[in-house]
Amino acid sequence: MVSTSSFRALLTLSATVAAITSAEYFQGDGTAYTLSQVSSGNCNLMSANSIAPVNYAALNNEQWNNLGNCGRCAQVSCIDSRCTNPTASAIVQIVDRCPECKYGDLDLSPTVFKTITGSDPSRLKIRWQFVDCPSPGTVKICLKDGSNGYWTAVQPTNSIVGIQSINMNDQATTKLDGAYYFVATSSTGANLNAVNVTVTSVNSNTIRGTYSLTAGQCVDTNQQFPNTSKCNVRRNRN
Repeated sequence: MVSTSSFRALLTLSATVAAITSAEYFQGDGTAYTLSQVSSGNCNLMSANSIAPVNYAALNNEQWNNLGNCGRCAQVSCIDSRCTNPTASAIVQIVDRCPECKYGDLDLSPTVFKTITGSDPSRLKIRWQFVDCPSPGTVKICLKDGSNGYWTAVQPTNSIVGIQSINMNDQATTKLDGAYYFVATSSTGANLNAVNVTVTSVNSNTIRGTYSLTAGQCVDTNQQFPNTSKCNVRRNRN
C-alpha cells in the first residue's frame, strides 16, 4: 500500500513534470547579429541578467507583444538537419526586437548561434520556449532618466519570469512606446522618495514595496518571484 506522504510526493512530481512538458514551444528561423551592449537593445534594459552580455536575443515582431516580453529568458536549440549537435541548447535573455523576423524567429548572439548549431552565422531552423531566467538575484525597479513626480517611468528588471503589469501609488500604468518602461502620471506630483510599487508577474504573483527612486538608477526590491514550476504545482494542488 502506498503511504499518504508517498502519494502526495508522486502527485507533486507528476504536477511538476506536467508543468515542464506542457510549456509551449515555438519554431522558426535562427539567425545571428552583434549587439554592442545590452542597453542598446530596443528593450533599453537598465539592468540585465548576468548571461545577457553574451547570451542575448532579439524577438520577432509578431511575438514582441508591445515590449511585453522584454527581459524574459528563452531556451533555444537547433532542429535543422545541418546542425552538428541536435542536443545542444542555450538560454538567452530577450533584450531586443527583430523587425524583419517572422513568428517563431529569434536573432541570436553569435556565441549562442555557434553553441546550438556548431556553425558560423547563417539561417537555420530552431525550436525554443520561454523559461525562468537563471540566477537572476532579486528584482530591481529602475527609474528612467527624465522622470519626475508628474511623469514617472519605471522598469522592472532581473525578474525570473515575465512581467504582466505595474501599479504605482495604487495607479495603473501604461507602457511607454519604444522602450520597456511603465509610466504613471500625476497632476499633483508624486513623492519619488516614497513610491508604492506593485509588480505582477505573468504567473500572477506580486512583489510589493515602497521605494525611493532616483532617475537613471535602480533600486533593489530584495524580493524575487517563485519559479514557474512551483507556481504550476501550487495551481494543480488548488
